[in-house]
Amino acid sequence: MSSEPGPYTVQRFRGGFAIVHWVQEEGDDKPKRHRTQLSAKDRASAEAEARKRWESGDDSPWTVERVMTAYMASIAHKPSHGRTQDAWKAMKTFWRSIDPAAIDETMCRSYRATRKVEDATARLELMKLSTALNWAMKATKITVRGNVWLPAKGERKTRHLTRPEFDRFLAGMVAPHARLYALIGLYTCARPGAILDLTWDRVDFMRGQLDLNPAGRAQTSKRRPVVPIGNRLMEAMQDAYAARTSVFVVERAGKQVGNIKKAFQAASERSNVHATPYTLRHTGAVWAAEAGVPMPELAQMLGHDDDRTTQQFYARYSPGYLKKVADAIEGKAYASG
Repeated sequence: MSSEPGPYTVQRFRGGFAIVHWVQEEGDDKPKRHRTQLSAKDRASAEAEARKRWESGDDSPWTVERVMTAYMASIAHKPSHGRTQDAWKAMKTFWRSIDPAAIDETMCRSYRATRKVEDATARLELMKLSTALNWAMKATKITVRGNVWLPAKGERKTRHLTRPEFDRFLAGMVAPHARLYALIGLYTCARPGAILDLTWDRVDFMRGQLDLNPAGRAQTSKRRPVVPIGNRLMEAMQDAYAARTSVFVVERAGKQVGNIKKAFQAASERSNVHATPYTLRHTGAVWAAEAGVPMPELAQMLGHDDDRTTQQFYARYSPGYLKKVADAIEGKAYASG
């Protein structure tokens, strides 16, 4: 008698593909690998075939793990898939064997207590769980689901650097790929994933522009815009292009850099200036707001759908922030426009 199967993967096998999962047999110390040949010969068809086989051939209970596995398979083609996978890795140990119907506030609060992260991170993870349960209900995989409690949505903190702090932090960046990343992050206000995905074919030196959105990627609420290349960044980009050994702009030893966090941690220790990849995005936005850049223009640079989010976090840094209101209260002439 075996326990509930774990999540499956689709792997290359005998010239084609196979669905692979691990099963813990009673009496065995370690789970055993089960592999089933698929008839499909291309990756997309194999993923679809595996999904159907998994959902129709598995009569085990619909635990949270099974719900999450099936849900992630259903969104494999969407940009949110990677972030959902990351969230599930953090959640799996606590939630994997839970009955969706048993979920309640007490259980969610207990989970929150196990996570040594900010409320915003725990909230995102629990929102991913709730979304998966909604999908399972709609797809009739489950008939009852519990209520997912969420931590309060706290005020977003906008950590940014002064110009001297950034110079010190950049001096702490030793590796060329890390220095280039830091300059792109500051001067384009781009999100980390967009920078690491950037390839040279989307760098237009003649027009002085970067296209942050790869061909074929659907724009989401986190838009990847076309942004200008300023003079300081242009010089760094030209030097990097001359020395390139990969199609990726941020590369190391000819390969794409998958994660830049360690370089930021090391630079923070060397410079005594703490910064993360997102710190540079916020820093660029704050500097632009301080210089009086209109919020709609800054919103375009940041890839916001409209300037409401931009106003919420960056308007207060503008030199004219609420100045007309203050003048009106003092009885000074108020002119619109």
